[in-house]
Amino acid sequence: MLKQITATKSLILVFLILFISACLRFYNLSNVFVFAGDEEYQAILAQTIVKHFHIIWIGVGAAHTGFYLGPYWTYFTAFWLWLSKGDPLITGYVSSFIGVLTTLLTITAGWQLFGKRTGLLSGLLYATLPLVVFFDQKYWNPTLVPFLSLLMLLALAKMKTNQNWAILLSGCFGLIFHIHLSLFPLIFVAGFWLIKQKIKLSKKVILLSIVTFLLTVAPLIAFDYFHKGSNILTPLRFNKISSDPVNRINPQHHFLALFQTLGRIWYIAPFGNNSDEVITSCTSTSRIASPPLTDQISKRFKPPILLSLLGLTILALFLLNPSTWRKKNYSLLGLFILSITGFFLLFPGGAFEYYLLGILPLLLFLPGILIDYYKKSGLLIIPMIIVACLAGIFTIISNKPEFGLEAKKILIQQSLRLIDNQPFEIKQTGICHFYEGWRYLFVLNGKKPERSQSDEGLGWLYQDEITKQKTKYQIILSETRAPINFDTKKSTVLKSGGFSAYIFTEFN
Repeated sequence: MLKQITATKSLILVFLILFISACLRFYNLSNVFVFAGDEEYQAILAQTIVKHFHIIWIGVGAAHTGFYLGPYWTYFTAFWLWLSKGDPLITGYVSSFIGVLTTLLTITAGWQLFGKRTGLLSGLLYATLPLVVFFDQKYWNPTLVPFLSLLMLLALAKMKTNQNWAILLSGCFGLIFHIHLSLFPLIFVAGFWLIKQKIKLSKKVILLSIVTFLLTVAPLIAFDYFHKGSNILTPLRFNKISSDPVNRINPQHHFLALFQTLGRIWYIAPFGNNSDEVITSCTSTSRIASPPLTDQISKRFKPPILLSLLGLTILALFLLNPSTWRKKNYSLLGLFILSITGFFLLFPGGAFEYYLLGILPLLLFLPGILIDYYKKSGLLIIPMIIVACLAGIFTIISNKPEFGLEAKKILIQQSLRLIDNQPFEIKQTGICHFYEGWRYLFVLNGKKPERSQSDEGLGWLYQDEITKQKTKYQIILSETRAPINFDTKKSTVLKSGGFSAYIFTEFN
């Protein structure tokens, strides 16, 4: 009877955590949903399938490496945009739902690998911490990274007792090449783990695992076959890539970004903008050559050194504790964290925070594990977790929607009413919010611009829609808080949220 009561209480706690997770991710989503340059690229690419269905072999490019990810995420996106008639808001609900599923997987993995208390505490943290929630509300190919990271951890830990986990693991490895390469180093962890744990797989499981992996990466194999191994030869281009001053290997710069993330994961100040927190151009930490005014204009939370030191201390107490490397599941967790962070530190180019999405749920296991290591520490750690969760909830509900999708839709509707179906072109300017998906949203609202700045990078996807027709209006869309370098006297100025539209009939 006592066991049944305990089980019922635990089940209630799980449902409560999932309810909180869903509420925070869906709260005010139509207003705060981020739709910027990366989202526009993915949406336009997916819309080519919606409009005229055809087979594609690759998806979006991976950073500046010349490697192209697989197309499965693009097909997935196309389905939702077909369902919503192009409205990207539906993808925000999809990504938020994936976030709720990831919360459940966090609880499950934590409970099974490190104990019930660690599972429930990590699930509560994943449900309520703002950095995690803000990234979960953003729909793009890295959306699945936290989920895959957890699933691969669970699969490797369970494989010795059930070989069938190897088939799932091989599928996850294949999906890495469709989602994001930040999880690529886990392939080496898996190989090392199979040898160290002396895991022997049956011929049937090995065959099924190979077939699963090949089916998952089949489009990329076909692409490389017809493009002379363009993707598979990417490592040979790394010397050229890293020779660029902006894209060189710079562990010091990347460690600064990691150091900030170790603080930001536990706390983000309230009354900010979720878009500033997740868009890479909103911090100079992302790139060496960021515009000088980036940090002055952006409201991105920069954690105090003490907060980042606390996050680093939590990680160090786990990694440097001998118990971590004596216990199977704990050492596997340590290897996952070290491999992803090591790859991040040595990767050439930008130190984008989303490259660390794979370790975010893993770090949330650490407070519960440290309570196991240091028995009396629970008196301090549990109250700190409660405070962090309550502060996180407040930050999320006080989030300002200045740069969200709804503010953009309102500004576009105002602009279209003013130009009254006359031909127009659009340009955009800003510092933090420069690439904001304006062309896609104008088309969604029923009016195609003759030309736009998106044409430079994405015009190959809609070449027949770009014209040289003379336009009556030019609309310059700007981040209101950023300085502008043109004369606005002859323009009509419209504003919505954090954006302004300057509408000219004559512009030089």
